Amino acid sequence: MEDPFEFEAKYYDIVWGSTCDYPRETELLDRIFKVNNAKKVLDVACGTGGHAIELARLGYSVVGFDISNRMLEIATEKAEKAGVQIRFVVGDMTELIQNLKREDITLPFDAIICLGYSLAHMVTDKDLSKALEGFREVLREEGLCIFSVRNAKMLRDSMINQLLVDKLVHESDFSLALFGYTNRYANNPDTLVWNAIYLVNDHGKVDFQVRTRYQRRFRYEDLTKLLESKNFTVVRVFGDTYGLEEFKENEHRTMLFTCRRTA
Repeated sequence: MEDPFEFEAKYYDIVWGSTCDYPRETELLDRIFKVNNAKKVLDVACGTGGHAIELARLGYSVVGFDISNRMLEIATEKAEKAGVQIRFVVGDMTELIQNLKREDITLPFDAIICLGYSLAHMVTDKDLSKALEGFREVLREEGLCIFSVRNAKMLRDSMINQLLVDKLVHESDFSLALFGYTNRYANNPDTLVWNAIYLVNDHGKVDFQVRTRYQRRFRYEDLTKLLESKNFTVVRVFGDTYGLEEFKENEHRTMLFTCRRTA
């Protein structure tokens, strides 16, 4: 399978990982898991392993799953350096159970996490439904599903059709400039087309890349109804990834869902 994020994987921790407080976000997961006696966790779209490694440090049995083989190579190196054991599986989340069975992963899991707004890549309702059905299939009854998405209601026109500087990094042997131009997807105005423009000088090697990604935002009511149709009960929704504030549709850009499999 072609790696759709091979280029981004090389710079993932510099561009995105540096803005994510993995230990703090994992504190919330730990509190939720302890109350619900969850010990075996599947991290879907685990990237370079930030959350998976923190959970493994706390003693959880963790499997990391991602579509990018290069991301998982980096995650494996980081896990070894951290001294934790994590099984990593490459695959598409729309074919979750098939990929896990291919690697003889023991099912079910007590909990699934899908953080970093990774469900944004499920642009069509068909793919989103497949992903959620896969989550349910690999969870035990009453198992937990925790995921983060962006709130479509807080998407403002002032945020699109502009060339913005998303990230600047300058070190002695490395420089990176990331610019983004975003517009609405014609087939769904709640989905953004993000054109990411990378300028990189890596130890004297200069690279220029443009990557186009589709990033879906979600409506709270529509997503809640879909979850219920897939046999998930919404337990709680936070407006941030640390569990500090209850979600309010007209205030928060983030929706952090905690759901329970009901059947």
